[in-house]
Amino acid sequence: MKDNIKTEKRINKKLLYAVAIILIALIYAVGSASGLWGEDPGVTLGVDADTDGFAVHYIDVGQGDCSLVVCNGKTLLIDGGENEHETKVINYLRSLKIEKLDYIIATHPHTDHIGGLPEVLSEFGADKIIMPRISKELTPTNSTYTALLKAIKASGAKAIPACVGQTYELGGAVFEILAPISYDADNLNNFSVVTRLTYGGKSFLFTGDAETKEEAEIIAGGAQLKSDVIKVGHHGSKTSSSKKFLEAVMPEICIIMCGEDNDYGHPHESVLKRIANYTDRIYRTDICGDIVIRSDGTELSVEYENQ
Repeated sequence: MKDNIKTEKRINKKLLYAVAIILIALIYAVGSASGLWGEDPGVTLGVDADTDGFAVHYIDVGQGDCSLVVCNGKTLLIDGGENEHETKVINYLRSLKIEKLDYIIATHPHTDHIGGLPEVLSEFGADKIIMPRISKELTPTNSTYTALLKAIKASGAKAIPACVGQTYELGGAVFEILAPISYDADNLNNFSVVTRLTYGGKSFLFTGDAETKEEAEIIAGGAQLKSDVIKVGHHGSKTSSSKKFLEAVMPEICIIMCGEDNDYGHPHESVLKRIANYTDRIYRTDICGDIVIRSDGTELSVEYENQ
């Protein structure tokens, strides 16, 4: 009789435990759906920078560019959006447990690309920052560019002029500088640092705001452009992504970084039609929010915030 009572108590405890687990799961689900737990942008898409693996994060900074590559604990940040988005970028990097950046590429000195970098540098620092070499006559005098130069000096980062053909290792990945080749005195977009990164058998192209003139120079220079993923030039502007350039790249996946209902009409309908001749896998930050592409060097997988 006593043995039966003990068995019954053990069964009751197991039932109570099971019911408690179910209730906790239901409470968490309801809380998440109602926003009770608050938001933690980037965490659900994140990869801790100190773990093995490879991911490219296309961070939604509205009408601007900001991409982060994480490869086996090493990091490369390409641009930082407008200065109004610096908090978003900083919080995103924190969510990945990044303490210091290995490389920063400031593709060209327009505020929608470099505006957030001074604060990012102040927060995390960097070993090296790669920028286009700009003559004194063409150096911007706006406060944003001045703030970036001051932040670089204060951080102790080594400033490196972008040199075509130079390659850098990144935790098992390699990235190469493809441009700028020449400098268009009338258009800073054609100063853009264009970078091709490879990890295993997969490749990623980052184009800044390069327009058709710079695209043509890259093609004429004979650089390897074939890439599985391209960050589409100049937010999908009709002045970029020429037919010849897309033919050389032959992308499997296209990422367009632009702001929702932006005043520029980006991405332009003609560009979307041109891209559609090569792939239907087009992801836009104005629609998808933050976008993450992971790879094992053989396959690619895409996640995005606004599923």
